[in-house]
Amino acid sequence: MPVILSAGGVTPDDLKPVDEDTARRVLLRAREVAPCLPSFGVDSELWKDARAILRAVAARAQAAGTGAVASQGRNGTTISYREIKSAFTSEDISGLRFLCGSCAPAAAQAPVGSFPKARPLNNLWPEGEYS
Repeated sequence: MPVILSAGGVTPDDLKPVDEDTARRVLLRAREVAPCLPSFGVDSELWKDARAILRAVAARAQAAGTGAVASQGRNGTTISYREIKSAFTSEDISGLRFLCGSCAPAAAQAPVGSFPKARPLNNLWPEGEYS
């Protein structure tokens, strides 16, 4: 299955002046955080909001001297950068997830998983359920 390197029509070109590699990494992480992003129509309000968030994240991810830097050395002049996910603030993540929730049908917001009716602990005591 090919990996789609855009998020809802947001392409690496939309995140300029950030370099393409950083932009692609930001878009991959964005798809992980909010899988519904590709469903946004290009130039829709949801798409514009997502693009605004992703532009800020991409700029933060590329800027040296910000939260993207994990450690710096002096005499050895070394700089290590954090993972791309550290460029996403909690506000960015909640914003992207909110955008997904705002366009999801009510049924899609129901709990995901199976919840069995039979309870294994009921079978431990022969008298049945405690009331």
